Amino acid sequence: MEEVKQLKLSKSILDMKFMKKTKERVQKEQEDAEGKAMYSNEITDEMKKSGNIVFTETSIYHCRNLIEGRLSFGGMNPEIERLMLNDFAKKMQEAEKRKETDVSDVQMAQEYSTLVNTISNKFSGRKNKNKRKFMKPADD
Repeated sequence: MEEVKQLKLSKSILDMKFMKKTKERVQKEQEDAEGKAMYSNEITDEMKKSGNIVFTETSIYHCRNLIEGRLSFGGMNPEIERLMLNDFAKKMQEAEKRKETDVSDVQMAQEYSTLVNTISNKFSGRKNKNKRKFMKPADD
């Protein structure tokens, strides 16, 4: 079969007011062709066949750290309560690990006291500069 060459419109025709949509389409086709030529050796056939793969999460419990699934209280469902207890134990262990790296109370008190002294020194000089005493007018 013979290949049919596509006719290309001149730039002056594409610049006309009524040809805006056609001009955009032609530019998009040119950009796509350039992109395919540029990345043809990197894109595999499997990538072309698979298309776009998008995963969506329909729930917000991951974002807000909510509890997933069922809950049980007062011994109504012992199996679920056992699972909840295991999850709670894991969270407590993680909290203990984080707590070990935190600052101790003594270190925090020392840092806070030096911070208070620094801030008080900063503002102590300003009180005197902004205060002006009333001067009695001279008698003539």
